[in-house]
Amino acid sequence: MPEARYHPRLRVHAHADVIGAEVVLWRPLEDLSLGGCRLAGPAWEDAGAAVQVVLSFPAIGASVPLPAVVVRGGARDMALRFHGISEEQRQTLRKHMQDSHDAVAAG
Repeated sequence: MPEARYHPRLRVHAHADVIGAEVVLWRPLEDLSLGGCRLAGPAWEDAGAAVQVVLSFPAIGASVPLPAVVVRGGARDMALRFHGISEEQRQTLRKHMQDSHDAVAAG
């Protein structure tokens, strides 16, 4: 059954630096969409916390900084929703997601 989401989640080779109450660098992403992302490993921020996230795409040597809010955190992952991003940031994220996916597929 297809995923019924406004922004479908993709598995993309990317990492995140997250700046909030703590600074956590190079956390692997479980999935990513134009609406948010899910980070692997235990949560370190509380739900509702505003954070700044820098997504890095090593396959294409690119990154994009985005404001986000923690929507869920647990022992296995932490989910962020991008909050207040501009259309330019959204277009940059879309391009980096596609370019990263194409670079990994090309091997």
